[in-house]
Amino acid sequence: MHSSLAVTVEGLPLGLAAVKFWTRKKFKGTAQLKKKIKPTRVPIEKKESVR
Repeated sequence: MHSSLAVTVEGLPLGLAAVKFWTRKKFKGTAQLKKKIKPTRVPIEKKESVR
């Protein structure tokens, strides 16, 4: 989820201006995969967060 916060020039938060949800096609269906493979058992080199 990516969100955009609207603020005044003085820095007073007004609220969320926009919210966008997105996913990558290569990660679709991984919820079922997590039931079979524990995410903590995947080496860090194979995780996207290593980038």
